[in-house]
Amino acid sequence: MPPRQNLNFTTATAAIARERAGRRGSRPAPRHQRPQGGDDRLDVYEAILLAPGEKKIDVESDPRVPDTAVFTFHKEDHTLGNLLRSRLLKTPHVLFAAYRVPHPLTPDFVLRVQTDGEVTPREVVINACHALIRDYGILSREFTKEFELRKMANAANQQQQTSAD
Repeated sequence: MPPRQNLNFTTATAAIARERAGRRGSRPAPRHQRPQGGDDRLDVYEAILLAPGEKKIDVESDPRVPDTAVFTFHKEDHTLGNLLRSRLLKTPHVLFAAYRVPHPLTPDFVLRVQTDGEVTPREVVINACHALIRDYGILSREFTKEFELRKMANAANQQQQTSAD
C-alpha cells in the first residue's frame, strides 16, 4: 500500500476568499467595492471618447448583395442604431435597414443598408443623419419654447396669488 499523502481539498469560494484575505489583510473585500484586477469593463470615458487615430464609422460594401453597405459605428449603442434604422426604413429608396450590437460589453453597432440602386447606401445614411439632426433641433426649440411659456405662466399665477392675499 502506497504511503498516504496529505491532500488538501478546498472549494473555489474558500480559495478566492483566502486569496483576497492575503491581498487586503484579514478581512474579505466588501461586495460593493470594484475588484482591482481582472475586470473586463471599460472605464466610462473609454466607452464614449475616440482614441487618437480611431475612426467613428467604418464603411464596407457587401459584394454578395448589390447596393448594400455595412457601417460599423464605434462608441455608439442602441440609441443611435435604432434611430437610424427607423429613419432609414421611412426613406423611399431603402429596401433593407437593420442594426445589431455584436457584443453587449463593447460600445459598437453594425448597420446594414440596402438601397434600390438610385442612391448609394452612404448617401442614404448621410441624409438620414441630417434629417435626425433637423428633427431633434426642432424638438429642442419647441421644448424650450414650451418650457419658457410654462415658466412665465407659473410666474404670472404666483403674482396673482400674492396680490390676492
